[in-house]
Amino acid sequence: MFESMRIYVERFGRPYNYLKSMQQLNDEREQYLVQEEKDANEAKDQEEESKRQSEEVKRQSLEKKSIARLGSIASHMKELEQADELNMRQYAMKYIIPLLTEGMIDVWKVGPLDPVDYLAEYIFKKSGEQAA
Repeated sequence: MFESMRIYVERFGRPYNYLKSMQQLNDEREQYLVQEEKDANEAKDQEEESKRQSEEVKRQSLEKKSIARLGSIASHMKELEQADELNMRQYAMKYIIPLLTEGMIDVWKVGPLDPVDYLAEYIFKKSGEQAA
């Protein structure tokens, strides 16, 4: 019976198998895997490059901040050296008396219950403002 069916089916020639061969399927799968690996490598390279760029930007901003800090430290050191050259009276006249005078005027205007504490807070606040 199988032989008669085979003869009937093959009477016009052997039928064509429209499916792809195993070799073609393997080749396509291999090309797909190679392409997928290449895409993954490219994505990884782009991610690493963006990470390097962000680290470079952070490094540059830290360098700018450090240069600014060094500049402020240098100017502060210069002021300290100039203050060391002054004698006690010149130092008091230049740095202490103006601030103390402003504070005493403010104490007179406000009239707090504890003027010494108020003056101390005023001087502390003003010295913080001058340092910044």
